[in-house]
Amino acid sequence: MKLLSAKQIASADKFTIENEPIASTDLMERAALKIVNKLLAQQELLSGYHLKFGKGEIKVFCGIGNNGGDGLVIARHLILKGFRVKVFLVKFGSQLSVDCKNNLDALPANHFVVEDDNQLPSIDSDDLVIDSIFGSGLSRPVSGFTKELIQSINYSNAKVIALDISSGLMADGNQNNDFQAIIQADVTYTFQLPKFPFLLPSYAQFTGFWEVLDIGLLPEGINNQSSNKYFINHHLVKGVYHPRGIFSHKGTYGHSLIVGGSKGKMGAVVLACKSALKAGAGLVTAHVPKVGLTVLQTTAPEVMVNENEGHSYLEQSIKLDGKQSIGFGIGAGQNPQTANALKLLIQNAAAPLVIDADGINILAENKTWLAYLPPETILTPHPLEFKRLVGTWETDEEKIALLLEFSRKFNVITILKGAFTVVATPGGNLFFNSTGNNGMATAGSGDCLLGLITSLRGQGYSALNASILGVYIHGLAGDIAAKKNGFEAVTAETIFENFGEAFKSLY
Repeated sequence: MKLLSAKQIASADKFTIENEPIASTDLMERAALKIVNKLLAQQELLSGYHLKFGKGEIKVFCGIGNNGGDGLVIARHLILKGFRVKVFLVKFGSQLSVDCKNNLDALPANHFVVEDDNQLPSIDSDDLVIDSIFGSGLSRPVSGFTKELIQSINYSNAKVIALDISSGLMADGNQNNDFQAIIQADVTYTFQLPKFPFLLPSYAQFTGFWEVLDIGLLPEGINNQSSNKYFINHHLVKGVYHPRGIFSHKGTYGHSLIVGGSKGKMGAVVLACKSALKAGAGLVTAHVPKVGLTVLQTTAPEVMVNENEGHSYLEQSIKLDGKQSIGFGIGAGQNPQTANALKLLIQNAAAPLVIDADGINILAENKTWLAYLPPETILTPHPLEFKRLVGTWETDEEKIALLLEFSRKFNVITILKGAFTVVATPGGNLFFNSTGNNGMATAGSGDCLLGLITSLRGQGYSALNASILGVYIHGLAGDIAAKKNGFEAVTAETIFENFGEAFKSLY
């Protein structure tokens, strides 16, 4: 699924209007009805605003553009269904869009005009606010009485539902925005495609829970747009997945090598090895310091073990013969001897590399080594590890720019972990993951991802496809675990134990 700019979204709308064909006002009706039906399905939410029940009001704030038109359509349908609705036309300009004016004329009730500070309405905490003041086309910070209105809505503690995007939030970049002039929505119902800010931590306070509603834009109108940003969804991943062959055998699915561990941190290697097996690896070998031999042999009997020369941490060279993929770094520590082992690995590895955790930390202390990483090595840092690699940033947009530049400069795939984990390619593309949850913020979750992606590389997936499939399956398994056990009870083991069910969704 592509992520488009505001201008491109408008172009996709126009393409649908011209080629479905459908009148623009009818497309607006279709989009707004999607939200009306969503609201009507939430009987517990809306019952307090029906004329027969409760005292709360639904207050719909509509701008003068097409986003305001969407709000007017929603208000009309809710009024006709017997809900207590007040409509406020926020006149930050004199000229209404044609569809906005037509839907204002069709409103079966009086509306109130807000066009200066003296007309700001009171908003109670038991009201339901529907925000349709500005849409995704906003390109400058909100000011004047409209900013005061937005602040009044935010201070009211009313529940807020935003249409398409919170008013004041810009779809194409908010580095210079006024964060005091953005609606803080509890829920955002967005049309057809996610908006880029939804995927960045800085803007979570403005979007709340968000959901994409398919309003029937023609696929050609979207496919015709160029973009370097994608949202990893089921359809994309299903096209990446390779079904297993009837006559395949364990040699078909690769021999993966997991390298890591140190005294007191062997559990990381256990989790990575089990994850590699659960992800379909034909064979898995762990290369660990001597202290890890008994741990691996007793906890993961399917895994073969190579003892490193070091007793408590990795030292010197690593046995690489016959391996189709290598995962390095989990639980390894940063002893100078371990760092030297990574240096030798970078110099000698013929198989694809996946580097995580202390492997990344070692590279951060030896940045000249980055230039010698084999092409399409995969690095899987969390934000703090990434900061050690590239330095600090002021905004999420700057962080994404650093991510793209790092991947381009060193010809690597970089997977920046977190909510909406993002995969950056050397060619300048970004893939944001749609699966996963906050229960996965737990010890060992990253070790599972290292094992999973190393396994997929060993099975013959390209670096990009292994990364896309890996983050999706990892997140989906976490979602399944959370659904079964609750967010707090998600552990690394519950994640890899649900890899099978996650893969089954692709069959």
